[in-house]
This record gives sequence, structure tokens and C-alpha cells, in this order.
Amino acid sequence: MSDDTPSGRRQVGSDLIIPVAGIAYAVYYVYSVWDFPPEAQRSGFFLAGLLVALCLIFFVRIGILAARGRVELEFDALLGPPRGRLGRLGFVALIGAYLLTVGTLGFTLTTFSFLFIGSLLAGLKSIRRAAIFAATASLAGWLFFIVLLGTRFPLGPFEALVNMVTSSWR
Repeated sequence: MSDDTPSGRRQVGSDLIIPVAGIAYAVYYVYSVWDFPPEAQRSGFFLAGLLVALCLIFFVRIGILAARGRVELEFDALLGPPRGRLGRLGFVALIGAYLLTVGTLGFTLTTFSFLFIGSLLAGLKSIRRAAIFAATASLAGWLFFIVLLGTRFPLGPFEALVNMVTSSWR
């Protein structure tokens, strides 16, 4: 669990994030296998049920400790020191923007944008270095995942342009 507070009680608010996310994932997983064959449904229901049961046991334990005054539900540890909160929230927003735009811009352009802006948010002062890093990493990701492994990542304008150029070589 999290660190002790001056009052002697442990802060456990941020410890609840993974169990809450686990339950959300279990609900999503059950929803996603709803139309699958019965064998897949049974295993999905079993795993989701097990995960939810373990999370509920954890919540009950935290509730009992909170009722006894041994812990407090405080989320300051999650947000970290006030000095860097804006940057951390910027990264959370950047992750959300990535998820919202990857379907339209495709893997390579979205990854480039994420790495470029993320580098600047992390404190890299040189825009040129941030662009070189983002271009190198996103092109390496495109070569490895899409070209070599054939992973079905979302395709965007960059991938369409490369496909158009390379199809003329054949």
C-alpha cells in the first residue's frame, strides 16, 4: 500500500486505480466475447469473474481498514508533487489524443506526433532533436511492426502514400 501520512494512516486512494481499471477491462472483455463461441465465452466469463471477485475482496479490505481509521482515501500520491502536475496531465491528454486520432492519422503519423509532443513535454528543449527522435522512432516502428511483422495497425496517409509509391515499383 501507499506511504504513511503524518497522522499515521496510510494513503490508499491511488491503490484503487488498478482494481478499478481491472473491473472496467473485465466488463469490456465480457462485452467483446458476447458473440463468440460458447467455449470462448465460458473462459472469458470465468477470467472476468475471477478478476472482479479479487477486486471486490480488495475493496472490502480497504473499506474495513478505512472504517477502522487505519487508512485514508487520498489521491495526492497519484498526482505526485504539485510542481510537475501540469506536465503529467499533459501526458494523460496526449495519450487520449493518440487513442482518438490513431484511427484517422494511422500508426506512423500518430506515433510521430505523440513522440514529438511528448519529448517537448518531457523537457527536451531542441525542436530539431525532438523531431529527429520522433521521426526515427516512428519510422522504425513502421518498418518493424507494419512492414516486417505485418501487424494490422491502423493505416493513415503516410502508409497510403508509401503503398502508392511502392506499388508503382512492381
